Amino acid sequence: MRTLWLCLLVCAAHPLFSQQSKSESAGVPITKGTWFSSLSLSASQKRAENDRQLFATYLNDGRRSFSIRLDPGYAIKDNLGIGLGLLYGSTKDISTQQASDGTISDVRLAERQMAFRPYIKNFIPLGTSNRFYIIVPTEIQIGYGSQVKEVTTNQILTRTFSSSVYYGLEMRPGMLVFVQRNFGFEVNVGAFGLSNSATRGTATNLPDSKVVSNDLSLKINLFELSLGFSVYL
Repeated sequence: MRTLWLCLLVCAAHPLFSQQSKSESAGVPITKGTWFSSLSLSASQKRAENDRQLFATYLNDGRRSFSIRLDPGYAIKDNLGIGLGLLYGSTKDISTQQASDGTISDVRLAERQMAFRPYIKNFIPLGTSNRFYIIVPTEIQIGYGSQVKEVTTNQILTRTFSSSVYYGLEMRPGMLVFVQRNFGFEVNVGAFGLSNSATRGTATNLPDSKVVSNDLSLKINLFELSLGFSVYL
């Protein structure tokens, strides 16, 4: 999936190198007063058989996830913008797992996530054509997530519902390429991240649970690659 997105970006950028006069006309300077908005997509899919993990073997495992986010914004000065990102994501996972003692369980999981992400975005132009930019969004994350998990073992069903609230700070560096006047593509990757979350869970015939976690990431995560389509006015 990530390779497909990169190929699309390369194909879209190909005309930039074939016609110099069009390249100059397609560039957009990010000046004070510019309105912009981007729509970003991220998706992943996994299928596995007899995948041996530390505590269990996944006899069958199928996982699909996607997220979509809208990032409207406004340039408060040249090459610097602010905005509010809106994110929605969903994950589904169906697997059959065999524990170390031979017990087999069918597991179904569904997750949803919603978040508000106020951000500041720096634009660093590459060259004088105003067609290529390195972009560095820094955003505050405020979000809510929910999960339903069903585990069937020896014909006994255990259903767990959990909800979480989280907040944090993240940097998502990337690149912006204008393919036409006022229209471009963006590619972002996850880099620096700091987050705090609190999760509460309710399970069948089990006491309620609460988990508070703090996470810090200081490395570029290519698994968080996303492709965005942008409009600048």
